[in-house]
Amino acid sequence: MTTTVVIMAAGRGTRMKDVAPDLPKHLLPVLGRPFLEYTFDRVREAGFTRIIVITGHLNHAFNGYEATHNIELIEQKKLHERYGTAAAVETVHALVGNELFAVIAGDNLYSVNDLKKMTVDSTTQWIGGYRTAAWQGMGILKQKDDSSLDRIVEKPATFVGDLINASLYLFTPKIFDAIAEIKPSPRGEYELTDAINLIAGRESVNVFELEDRWLDLTAPADVGKIEKALQQARA
Repeated sequence: MTTTVVIMAAGRGTRMKDVAPDLPKHLLPVLGRPFLEYTFDRVREAGFTRIIVITGHLNHAFNGYEATHNIELIEQKKLHERYGTAAAVETVHALVGNELFAVIAGDNLYSVNDLKKMTVDSTTQWIGGYRTAAWQGMGILKQKDDSSLDRIVEKPATFVGDLINASLYLFTPKIFDAIAEIKPSPRGEYELTDAINLIAGRESVNVFELEDRWLDLTAPADVGKIEKALQQARA
């Protein structure tokens, strides 16, 4: 099984800039604690013992976290000036080497139950999806007849499926070879989904469904929603 999880927390979070202009959104206070600390608790409960956090925007806000939270920090731009989720994952190549490792989005809070599914031993890539009627504007996991991944379709205009990409991944070192092959997307970023699609065209990429809805910190209104959800979970 893998015990390494990589948390992507390098994004700017432009919709949150007026809420806390001096903090990356991943460290916004939620019930008196930085949001990301809830993720640290949950990944550890799920069985991960090595936590690597990819930072970027307002990187200095993470000063001291390595010692106080027993994590590893790596700043994305220290490796290269490329942008995008694939560029972020590429940052940890030297750290994870030939290990199997999980990757999650730092602005999402997943259940321990679903995180545990990413600790399995595997020789192939895995991607988590969440089935919902609210699929519009989301990345869709289009599956083959055997339920493995056909491809990820970004924000389709018409219905191609209702299983959305939950940004929950389990990767072998093959992901780095795929990242090295992709080109920038139309918005000029190196997209992790392009690398996953490249692998899916060559071999099986396993798809699993999340059993629990995750909490997404994207817009200012999400802070109150997350606080309410956490309070209800404690009750």
